[in-house]
Amino acid sequence: MNNKFLAKSIGIVIIILFLFFPIRILATDSIPNQGLNDLTNEMPSELLNEILDDAVDDTADGEVDDTTDDTLDENNNKKLAILSKTTTEEENEKIEYMIYVRDYIDKNFKFAFSNMENAEEADLVYINSVLDSEGNKLAYLDWETYESLTNLGQEIYIWIKDEAENMIMEGELLDLNNSLDNEEIASIELITKRISVEIGDTKEKVDATEPIRQEEVDDVDEIAKVGYIKITDNESATYYYQIAKVSDSEDYNNLMQYTEKMTNEYNELNIFDKVQFCEEFYKIYSELIERAEWQEVENMTIYQPESSVAGDQYIVFIRKIDGENEIVDAQFLTAYDDYKENIITEDVVVEEIVKLPITADSIILFVLLGIIVIALIVVYVIIKKITKKENRKEER
Repeated sequence: MNNKFLAKSIGIVIIILFLFFPIRILATDSIPNQGLNDLTNEMPSELLNEILDDAVDDTADGEVDDTTDDTLDENNNKKLAILSKTTTEEENEKIEYMIYVRDYIDKNFKFAFSNMENAEEADLVYINSVLDSEGNKLAYLDWETYESLTNLGQEIYIWIKDEAENMIMEGELLDLNNSLDNEEIASIELITKRISVEIGDTKEKVDATEPIRQEEVDDVDEIAKVGYIKITDNESATYYYQIAKVSDSEDYNNLMQYTEKMTNEYNELNIFDKVQFCEEFYKIYSELIERAEWQEVENMTIYQPESSVAGDQYIVFIRKIDGENEIVDAQFLTAYDDYKENIITEDVVVEEIVKLPITADSIILFVLLGIIVIALIVVYVIIKKITKKENRKEER
């Protein structure tokens, strides 16, 4: 009897499970699997186009510092690039000038000088262009001509014709006072290489240094390490420095951009563009050096400011004094990516609680589980009742 009833009870439970199982399948299949691509595809085309247009407008409206590019564009309007050359004869310095003409460093031309802006054509004496040591064509202003034209403090003007006698330039004033000589050009080309240094702007290098600050704040040890420039030049010399954040000054920002162009583009320039480039670079560089507020370097090391954040760029002027010799150089330091002010190391215990999402599928399972539990309770009660009746019959 008991075995038969138990079998019937199990059958009832199985029937109940099969009755509700199709509901679960139906509920699962009715939930769409809508991912990011589906949402994008369902987005109205007008709205999607509007979002894309806004993104393009935001990019176009972004502020770009093109000050240096504007300066270089101004240089493109200059027609002459002038190099000075100083020689000494019998303890007397003699200055001569090499004048390069835009678009004519590889073409023959004729030139004439005068100290009168409106000189008559008949009074001008034209000379053929000459070659420098690298084969570039130029107009040469020798010492004797310079002396004869400026003996009363006059200025000098130039006239230039091409090979076909077409006038290229007429009565152009020569700006000789701001011309650079070969030594100044060489000095500019050696920027960052005049004083030997080691740049510490990576995590590995900085981690190997001593902290610039270590103290206890609110019962927590704080350790600060920063990037650095370590001078590896002559230890017997005295060194001074000034450090400035590039973004704090338009002049420093321009110098940084010129330096990047020097690194990436300078070697590809022709002689005319090199001279023009160096003139602008030297102008900014020398003005910043004159305004520098020098601090003496301690322990041959210059540290990046502790307040720096990742990506901050700094220009560091370094001045070396060794007896009567003085050298000024510049270095560029970028705050290394892993730098964080007031680095605090703590043991942290993380407790992670995983919560599963509640879906329609989950609700069906909970209902089904409840029905099974109820069915089992009903079966258990029925079995108990039948067992009692069987016991009573046996007693009789």
